[in-house]
Amino acid sequence: MKHVPVAGVASAIIIMCWTLLPAGANAFEGFRGSTWGELKWELPKDTDDNLLLDGWVRQGIDWKKWNGNTTLNTFATVRYQLDSRSYDWNNSVAPGFGIGIEAYSPKGIVVGGSVEYLWERFWESDRTDPKLLVYVNWYGWWDLKSRD
Repeated sequence: MKHVPVAGVASAIIIMCWTLLPAGANAFEGFRGSTWGELKWELPKDTDDNLLLDGWVRQGIDWKKWNGNTTLNTFATVRYQLDSRSYDWNNSVAPGFGIGIEAYSPKGIVVGGSVEYLWERFWESDRTDPKLLVYVNWYGWWDLKSRD
C-alpha cells in the first residue's frame, strides 16, 4: 500500500494558500464550519435490524473569495460512523484535513470540490487506514411555493 507523506501534503496546502493571498493581506475572509449527520434504522426482512449513525464535522478558514460567492477554504474534519451491530465497516472515526473551492448562491445551490487526507480508525478490527479523497459535492434547496 502506497502512503502519502503527510508533512509534504500539509506543506503543499499551506504554501498554495499563502501564495494565493493578495500581497500584504493579513485578514482571512471567514472561518466557516459545517456539519452533516444521519441517524437511520435499517429494518431488513430476513436479518436483524441495525441502527446507523453517519456524519462529519468540518471547520475551515476561507483564504480567498472571488465574485462574492466562491471561496478557497482549508479545513480540519472529523468523519464518524457507528452502528448497533458492531460491523467493522460501520464503526470508525476519521480525523483529517483538506483544501477545497466552493461556490454558493443564496437562491439555493452549493457546488464544491475538495481534496482531503484522512486517518480512518476502525476500532472493531483495531486498524487505521490512511486515505486521500478527491471529490465534487453539491447541495441544493428550493421552495415550490416561493412568493418571490
